[in-house]
Amino acid sequence: MNNFDSWLTTDTEYDANELAQCVIDDRINELMNTTFKPSDLITEVIGDFSVTDQSKMADFMNENNMLGLGNFMYLKAYDYAYECADKQATLEYTNGDLG
Repeated sequence: MNNFDSWLTTDTEYDANELAQCVIDDRINELMNTTFKPSDLITEVIGDFSVTDQSKMADFMNENNMLGLGNFMYLKAYDYAYECADKQATLEYTNGDLG
């Protein structure tokens, strides 16, 4: 097997998985900019804060660190929105709604 170049071979299973993940990622980005905007979900996220999160929030307020508080709340909202968008995009892909 002279001059065999593995870069020229194809792995169709990997390609299909990569394509599926790209489609899901594109849908996640679309949902994050429309349906699941983190700024729109802050109140919902605050309602779901654990005791630890509430303690961290209280620490920020006691230290009068409003920038830290805002960043903490936004990042929690972003993580929540991403999780929701990921679930929705995966469900849509599984149901065949995404091509």
